[in-house]
Order: sequence, then structure tokens, then C-alpha cells
Amino acid sequence: MYKVKDHNNLIRDPSNQAILNMDRDRLIDVKNKKHMRDSIQHLNEEMDSLKKDFKEIKELLQQIACRG
Repeated sequence: MYKVKDHNNLIRDPSNQAILNMDRDRLIDVKNKKHMRDSIQHLNEEMDSLKKDFKEIKELLQQIACRG
């Protein structure tokens, strides 16, 4: 592995010439942000599902009220 000039956190892999970022704190930060985005997306999907369920329940209650 060779250091990349003027970039302390970057190294070059001599086997394939790939440049790798060795900043572990940044990697952890990026992974945490991705996890948060995924969690928020999941919560939004759950919220949409609950809204749909409540809408269906409301419609059923309105149908029952009209019959009675």
C-alpha cells in the first residue's frame, strides 16, 4: 500500500491501483447516517401503512353508520 500524495487518509492498492480511504471515523459516520436514513424511510413506510389502515377503518365505520 502506498500513500497518496497530499491526502493523508488515502492509500493506493498496488495490486489493482485502487485508491482507498482509510479514515475509519468518516466511514463510521457515513454508515451511521445511512442507518438513520434507512430507519427514517422504514418509519415513513410504517406511517403510510397506518394511515391507509385508519382510512379503511373510517370508511367501514361510515358504512356501518349509514346502514344503522
